[in-house]
Amino acid sequence: MIDVARPLREPSLRRPSSLSRLLAVALAIGLASGGSVRGEDSAIGWDPGHGARLPGGLWLAGDVTADGEVLEGEPASVELDDLSLLARWEPTSRFAFFGEMRLEDLVTLTEGAGVETGTGDVAVERLYAEILLSPTLTLRVGKIYTPFGLWNEVRRAPLTWTVERPAITENVFPQHATGLDLLYQTTWRGWSFDANTYGPAQDELRFRRTDEDDLDENGLMFGGRVAAGHALGPAFAALGLNAAGFRPHDGTDWWTVTGLDLDVAVGGHQLTGELTFRIPPNGRRTLQGLYLQDVIPLEPLLPCAREFYGVLRFEQMQPTRGPSAVGGVVGLFWRPIPPLVLRANYLFANRTVREFEPGFQFGVSLLF
Repeated sequence: MIDVARPLREPSLRRPSSLSRLLAVALAIGLASGGSVRGEDSAIGWDPGHGARLPGGLWLAGDVTADGEVLEGEPASVELDDLSLLARWEPTSRFAFFGEMRLEDLVTLTEGAGVETGTGDVAVERLYAEILLSPTLTLRVGKIYTPFGLWNEVRRAPLTWTVERPAITENVFPQHATGLDLLYQTTWRGWSFDANTYGPAQDELRFRRTDEDDLDENGLMFGGRVAAGHALGPAFAALGLNAAGFRPHDGTDWWTVTGLDLDVAVGGHQLTGELTFRIPPNGRRTLQGLYLQDVIPLEPLLPCAREFYGVLRFEQMQPTRGPSAVGGVVGLFWRPIPPLVLRANYLFANRTVREFEPGFQFGVSLLF
């Protein structure tokens, strides 16, 4: 993340040669792999809420989000916190560039304190080249969201069902990976199979420090994920296995993160869950936690409400110190028109810690 009022701190910008070399190699491989060059696209135009398609295989989109919260024992606040810009360029049918830049911490209005201007941090969330090596194999080179579990790869505010992500998906593993990511996808006799392997470079481990954690933000990381899915009558269920190891540049100890995830679609419901364990070095206590979430379609009850859902979530987390925390979320998600997303939820918890702060939260997102 870069503070525009300070010298640049993002490794990929401070030392552009490393990422530039990776992308240059990817460009050479992509061009060598062939594929037809894209010409004029008959679908050129702007679809509000879904981005704009321009000549030459270029796609542009973005969104802006404002969040508010009224937490128990805390002053109410509203924050304009997230402006994202996305671009994808497909010069050939087998090669593409993708980038996402985010401007955050803009303006906050707090009860009793008035308006406060933020730091205006800029972050390059994703920047990679994508090469289709075969119908089942894809190579990504650059900076990506770490493919661990379900939630981390769907992080843009308008795409998440609740204002805050589940606690066990945040600050537990590096949320970005820089280097190589090899994806495999296929189907066989009604089964679908997905696999990722990624590493080795991790320029910056972007997860916030807590009282329980003291990890360097620079290091190495290797990891992988496999998932299998199959139809079960009217339902479809997929189970994923995740594992990653990471180490600070200035250290010799490796941290290990493992997990399971479940994704079930049945009767219009989307049931998801993740179980994660982070094992620290030197025999310290393992951090562990889980969430189980059900997204319930409410359109049958209110036919005039387009893309209207209820959300129920149970969470549990055992930090490295102190007793276990348990929480529950009740929420609503509504997309009345494609460019507008409204979210509101209330968090219940058995103890007030950083991961579980009881109270009401809401978010408004505009997509363009």
